[in-house]
Amino acid sequence: MHPGTRSLARRSPWPARRGRLTGALLALLLALAGSGAATAAPSSAVEATDPAVIRLQADLQVLAAQVPGELGLVLLDPAGAEVVSRNPDRSFTSASLYKLFLAHAVLDRVDQGQIALTDTVPGTTFTVREAVERMITWSDNVSGAALGRWLGWHEVQAFAQGQSFESTTYDPDTGVAGTVAMTTTPDDVADFLDRLRTGELLAEPSTTLLLGFLTAQELDYALSTGLSPDVEFAHKTGLLIQVSHDAGLVRLNGKEYVVAVLTDGWSGYDDARPWFRTAGQAIDAYVHAATV
Repeated sequence: MHPGTRSLARRSPWPARRGRLTGALLALLLALAGSGAATAAPSSAVEATDPAVIRLQADLQVLAAQVPGELGLVLLDPAGAEVVSRNPDRSFTSASLYKLFLAHAVLDRVDQGQIALTDTVPGTTFTVREAVERMITWSDNVSGAALGRWLGWHEVQAFAQGQSFESTTYDPDTGVAGTVAMTTTPDDVADFLDRLRTGELLAEPSTTLLLGFLTAQELDYALSTGLSPDVEFAHKTGLLIQVSHDAGLVRLNGKEYVVAVLTDGWSGYDDARPWFRTAGQAIDAYVHAATV
């Protein structure tokens, strides 16, 4: 239904993962500093010489050339370190990925006691819990629009940016045909998912609830089509005529990776499907190799 469109502990202004150095960069800085001591790279850093990473980087080169517009991608390892990225700060029309940040704003108000999960969302017959579930699991546009109007789109944007998702926007003044113009970046989406899984964004009950909705995702037309049956994918998709995205938590053998894939330039809804299957297979190959 895409087409048509723990706040108790606030985080620092800059995403934590941006402060992590990859092994290669750390080694370069140490060399330039003239350090004579052998210093190990952080345990969360992924070695650039890892054959699985090298293969994934090669796959991404091919995949990027096949996107008619642009590919934006961020993949984080179980510790939150960046494995690979491409155009992480590039702004994309968010499509239904906006619903992740909207769900955060709604559930934060629940955590603060300002609204309750059993409240009815104005203009609908849905409770707050039902509307968030429908919005995430089925990507229901009616629920998303009603929640956004209730909270106020400008307020949702201010909340997101106050949480350091600085490139995520909602602009009701520039949309066409009653549609709110929305943007985000692969980096914001990946950072959101990373902080959600660690319990930083919401209180524990709300974290569990939202992760459960992502796990119960009913729209499995994108990356999931290339993943093996033993891989669990808790995710959210985004689809417009020219835009197709998929982002979530890839779980295998007790390890969990964050992936955000955003693409644009497509000429129709179905054009991106084969590409996402291949992209899913590339991610699947990496997580299987990395979790051996």
